[in-house]
Amino acid sequence: MKNNTSVPTTYIPLDKFHILPVTGLTPDNLKYSAKKIIKDREKISPTTRLNILAKSLGIKGGFANYANEFQEKLKPFMVKHNLHKRVNLLEHKYRGMQLGYTQFTHQQVSERLFYSKGQMPSKLFTGHDFDFSDVLAWDMHELNAALEIDKGWKSIITDDIHLKVFRDGYDIAELSERQQELLSQGLSAKIALMVVDKSSLPSFIDFITDDKAQDATPTVVKHKEIVTTAAELILVKNHNTVSSCYNLLGDNLCDTYCYGPDSEVEVYFEEGTLQSEIESIKKQMEFFSNALNEWLQASDCGWVNVIPYNENLIFLSDNSGNYDFVIKNQRDKVFTHQIYGDYLKRADIPSFIEDYRFKRWEYFAYKGNRELDSHLAERHYYANGGLTKNYPGQPVILQNYYEASGDYIIESRSSNKHLYGFKKVRLANKELMVSELITIDELNDFLHKNHEYFATRKGDSLPPLNSETDQKLAATCTFYDVLAYINWAEKETNVPLRLLAYDEYLAVRDNDLGVNASFKSGGFMTFYTPNGKQYPNHPPYMSESDFDALTLRFPDNLTCFEKNGLKFIDSNFFAEWLLEGVSIRSASLTSFYGYAHVLRASGPRDSTGKYKGVKTGFRLCYELSQ
Repeated sequence: MKNNTSVPTTYIPLDKFHILPVTGLTPDNLKYSAKKIIKDREKISPTTRLNILAKSLGIKGGFANYANEFQEKLKPFMVKHNLHKRVNLLEHKYRGMQLGYTQFTHQQVSERLFYSKGQMPSKLFTGHDFDFSDVLAWDMHELNAALEIDKGWKSIITDDIHLKVFRDGYDIAELSERQQELLSQGLSAKIALMVVDKSSLPSFIDFITDDKAQDATPTVVKHKEIVTTAAELILVKNHNTVSSCYNLLGDNLCDTYCYGPDSEVEVYFEEGTLQSEIESIKKQMEFFSNALNEWLQASDCGWVNVIPYNENLIFLSDNSGNYDFVIKNQRDKVFTHQIYGDYLKRADIPSFIEDYRFKRWEYFAYKGNRELDSHLAERHYYANGGLTKNYPGQPVILQNYYEASGDYIIESRSSNKHLYGFKKVRLANKELMVSELITIDELNDFLHKNHEYFATRKGDSLPPLNSETDQKLAATCTFYDVLAYINWAEKETNVPLRLLAYDEYLAVRDNDLGVNASFKSGGFMTFYTPNGKQYPNHPPYMSESDFDALTLRFPDNLTCFEKNGLKFIDSNFFAEWLLEGVSIRSASLTSFYGYAHVLRASGPRDSTGKYKGVKTGFRLCYELSQ
């Protein structure tokens, strides 16, 4: 059991990228919040901060009016509804090991209540005092062992007979009379089972720390009887599927539940999926949604009362005087401008990186239900021909969804300049200017002119990877080095430079493979010790510092081939960084790990590929103005 006392801070995003923390609702709480503001570059006065806080809580007339309303209306309202002690009513007291029953955040609950269509629920299941540590924590071995006591129930549960009757119209006449009678009791049928009493067993910690326990007579295993329901056992048996129903997308966990359009399950279908398969899965999810809600509503535990105060403030309460609250358009965390952590400073992020601009927009500007949006983005991705095998990641499809809906608009970046050394390549709907691979000379020039970046960068050491005699060969670097280079090159050329996207790279290559597309056909890189000793193969395991000191060089017989006037290295042990932050092997057009699905098999962005005997370089491009 975990003591449920910690209440997380709520954050309110402001214009100009300021953030106000909220720890409570009293006027003194708001004054404290105004002092603890997380400020950006623009100035904001203390009075403005307080007035914004009052407005965020749905109070007109600024902070002066808020102080009056708190005494005259808000405090009496809280007394009337038995709201006396604030606790975290979303935190699970009894956490089991079962996956799927995740703890919701205050932002999730806030956006579900404030930004969802339909009726406001009077009760919501958060699981705060629900026991997830008992039967729900069983694995399949424990479930089967418990069911051994009753063969009739065992075959019903393990063979999913309830589901088959609901989904397929299964003929129960094939079952024994007792099994038919058990099924007729429905999901609320009580089942008595004998299980191991774990409280009588020594823990693993006891065993390894107590010498006597290891030599003692084996502990006698004791059993105890528990009473559960058919619904609970069905949910344990199918917990991986049931987790798709446990969400705040619609009314799945509300007292207003009635399976229909407002009951959302996280199941998606690729284009071309047979309609019969879709209908079968939908029917299956309807069964599990019904079973889950019926089971939860049979208990008083885990539910909170939903008590709106105004259009911006909603209280949550149990029936014991404890309360929590959510605020419209709140956030759970402070926005991190350093989206790449210690690897890249904000000032070194080039303009083409939409990640930063999108995340900043989503945090400060967008108001909506992000959990629901993510669900709809998944649907949008698959409805428009997206495939599981090349899934680009949830943040990417969410951004694409907002672009398609018109909520988020990407800045148009193009130029009519024709930079020296770039080749014009015409694609289906645009013209790109594409460079050859950036050379070691060009990378060294960047590093020489950017001492601070080179001194503080993280990742594989660059000199041992760029020690070729011919400095006109392709440079090797990490993805973060590429970003810093492009950020600098943009300023030098005044052109919106970027990397080729995956589909653009394939188009430039005409999808053609190199001669050495087989991983056994050649193009291997060679490792050398600092004193010049050559390794015949990949070096044996050694310390990180020793491996970092090894040089990795191109083979003497390195060959290239040409596509659209551009040279590509004919080796599977040379890769190129792409716009999506993944690398693609030059000869075979496979992923960093050698798989066909490049976008789903990205290597570490702070690696050059050296640990796999791979050099990873990059080329630049930009779009020509129409």
